[in-house]
Amino acid sequence: MVGSVRSRPLEHSSKRATGDGDQDATSLRKPDASGGVGAAWRRLNLPPELLWLIFFAAVTRLAAITHPRAIVFDEVYFRDTALRYLQGSYFFDLHPPLGKLLLAGWAKLAGVTANTQSTDPAVALRILPALAGTALVAVFYQLLRELAASRRVATFGAALLSLDNAILVESRFTLIDSMLLLFGIGAITCYLASRRRTGRAHWIPLIASAVLAGMAASTKLTGLSALGVIGLVWLAQTLRTRVSWRLALPQAGVLLLIPAVVYVSVFAIHFQLLPHSGPGDAFMSARFQSTLVGNPHYSPGAGMSFTDRFIELNQAMHSYELALDNSHHPYSSSWLSWPLLKRPVYYWTGGKEYIYLQGNPVIWWGLLVGVVIVAVGWMRRPELFARHRWAMALLGVAWAANFLPFATIVRPMFLYHYFFAFMFCIAAVSIGLGLLAGWMTDGEKAWQFPSRGSAALYWGILAVALACFLFFAPLSYGLPLSDGGLSARIWLGSWR
Repeated sequence: MVGSVRSRPLEHSSKRATGDGDQDATSLRKPDASGGVGAAWRRLNLPPELLWLIFFAAVTRLAAITHPRAIVFDEVYFRDTALRYLQGSYFFDLHPPLGKLLLAGWAKLAGVTANTQSTDPAVALRILPALAGTALVAVFYQLLRELAASRRVATFGAALLSLDNAILVESRFTLIDSMLLLFGIGAITCYLASRRRTGRAHWIPLIASAVLAGMAASTKLTGLSALGVIGLVWLAQTLRTRVSWRLALPQAGVLLLIPAVVYVSVFAIHFQLLPHSGPGDAFMSARFQSTLVGNPHYSPGAGMSFTDRFIELNQAMHSYELALDNSHHPYSSSWLSWPLLKRPVYYWTGGKEYIYLQGNPVIWWGLLVGVVIVAVGWMRRPELFARHRWAMALLGVAWAANFLPFATIVRPMFLYHYFFAFMFCIAAVSIGLGLLAGWMTDGEKAWQFPSRGSAALYWGILAVALACFLFFAPLSYGLPLSDGGLSARIWLGSWR
C-alpha cells in the first residue's frame, strides 16, 4: 500500500465507476515507476523520507520505554485486564475487548506471566502500543498520499504527527489508543486505495479497510467513526457516479458485514478466554454468572448461548457508560477546549519527574492559525484548490465526524478523545499550506522548492515544531526537572 505516486493528478472523468470510483483530480494517483530512489526502493515501494519518518517514530516511541518502572495512569486497567486473560478470570470493562486481547497476546509472547506482582508495570507490554504508534506515522503518510498530497506534503504532515508530544505519550505506555488510531486511519487509507483500483486489486484493500474498521470499533466504540467516514465517502461516490448496483451492493456488503463479523468474533474469543469467576461477575446477571466456573451461581449445564452473553455484555457496557454521566475527574476537559490544548492529563509523578499527556503547543495552536490561513487562501485563490476540493471536503467531514459528536456526551472526557480529529486537521492544513506555498510538485522535482521563501517556510515550521517537541520532552519521558524547569513548561494556568 505504501509507495510513491505521481505528481500529476488524474484528469476529470465523467465515466461511471467500475471499481475504483470516479477518478477525478480530487482523488488519487497512479503508482510511479519513474525511479529516482534506487532500484531497491522501487522494488520495496518505500520512498526514503518514509524510512526516515519510521526510524524517527520508532526511536522516539521506544527510547527509555522501561521508564518509569511504575504503573502510569490507565495502565492500571489495561495491564490488569491483559493479565486476566492469562488467568482466565472474568473481568468487565467499558470498552470492547480487542485492544486488551492484543495486549494479552503480546504478554504471552513477551513471557509476562499471570502471577506478575500488582506493583509491577510489566513494561514489556508497552512495546506493542509503541509499535502501533510507529506504524501510525507511516500510515498517516500514506493517507496523505492517497489524498493526492505530494511527497513533501505527506512528509510534512507525518513529521508534525511524529513531533506531537501527546500522541507520543499515548504510544509509550500500556494503553490502547495508539492501536485504535492505527486501525481507524488504516481503514480510511485502505478504502481510499481501493477507489483507484479495479478487479481483484480493488477488493483486497476494500476488504482490508472493512477488517481494520471492525478492529477499530472492537477496540473502542469511538472507532466506529472510521466506518462512518468510509460509509459517507462510499455513499457520495455511489450516488455521484451512479455506480452499478452489481458493484455497489457487494461493496456495501463488505463494508457492513465484515466489521460486524470482526466485532462479534472478538467477543467470542473474549468469552472463550475468560471461563472462570472474576471481578467482573458483579456487572452481570445471575444467569450470566452461571456460566463462570467458581461463581456461586455456576451451573455446568447453564443454557446461556453466545448470543445471549454477547447481548448482555454490550448492554452492560452501555449501562455502565450512562452511569458515568455527570461524574467528575480532575483532568477531564470540555470538548470545545481540546483544539486550544487547554487541559493536559497528569499521568505520573516520581519526585522531580513528571509525565503529562501534553500536546506540542506549536503544532496544536499552529493548526488553528493554519486553518485560518488556508481558508483565506482558498477564498482568494480558489483555482489553487480546484483539484483538491474533494480531499479537503473529506478531511473536513472526517474532522467534524470525530469532534462534534462529543458535544452530546456528558461523562468525563479527556484530551486524547480529540486525537482522530487532530490528525485530520493536520492533514487538511498540510495539504492547504502545500497548495498555497507550492509544495505540491512531485516526480523528479519532489524536493525542489519553487523559491527560497517556500523552502524556508517548510523547514522553518518543522524546525520550530522540533524545538518545541524537545522542550516538552521531559514531560513526555519523565525526565528530571527542577521546579523552575517545570514552571517554564506550564504556559497556561489551566495546565497546572
